[in-house]
Amino acid sequence: MSRSELPPEGQSPDESSGKLFRLLPVAFFAAVCGLVLYEAATTLTEQGYASGTPISNAALYPRLLSGLLLGLLVLQVVAEFRGGNSARPEEGAPAPGHVRLMALTALAITAYVASLPILGFLLATPILVLVLLILLGDRQPLTLIGVPTAITLGCLLVFQGIFNVNLPRGIFGIALNL
Repeated sequence: MSRSELPPEGQSPDESSGKLFRLLPVAFFAAVCGLVLYEAATTLTEQGYASGTPISNAALYPRLLSGLLLGLLVLQVVAEFRGGNSARPEEGAPAPGHVRLMALTALAITAYVASLPILGFLLATPILVLVLLILLGDRQPLTLIGVPTAITLGCLLVFQGIFNVNLPRGIFGIALNL
């Protein structure tokens, strides 16, 4: 093995390649963010939809979310290279319990998205958060009441209060106007 092919001191070749493998999702999401920002800068700008108020600016929210995601990706890369993930168990096939948890989480999120038009945001969101907390093993009554309520109200404040996005009201028409 030549000097250029050697991993950094203190790392085996498997650890070095494992670190690069763990950065593949980072590269994928960075590419998605790049595509979103490219589209906002070209296609939406050419069509006149990338300026103005939050209501008429179709590029604002994708740009904000892409910027936030890029910031989180930078934090992930920094943590990866500083050794922040060294406490990870050996990688390999996930434990059966983890696969089950992932499947149930995906099912819960799918049910949430399907129930939004029926129940509305204010009813469906705390139910989803409660289900996820229970799936993750939380059994503290204060947490099971407080966290779903806080997340629902926080999302309501951000999306309806700040961004002026109309959230689904469902068949019951329940909404809080901020």
